[in-house]
Amino acid sequence: KSQFFVRLHVADKSGVLAAIAQVFASENISIQTVRQAGLGSDAELVVVTHAATESSLKGCIKKLTDMDIVSKVESVIRVEGVVA
Repeated sequence: KSQFFVRLHVADKSGVLAAIAQVFASENISIQTVRQAGLGSDAELVVVTHAATESSLKGCIKKLTDMDIVSKVESVIRVEGVVA
């Protein structure tokens, strides 16, 4: 298991953060932190997860990519050497 850093571009409207969090939960991935910044009509979300499996993360990214409210999964980075 590893922690992951996921950066997304999403629609900037109510309910988006809840919908994104539900996708992580559906893949049994716990969120450690979230940062949101506005980008005009979109927003950038930076999510850092608690330790999760690679397969859970792949499923999560697939579901996020398929969502209408997600315009782009900008980056996914494994966080190494973090003591939880």
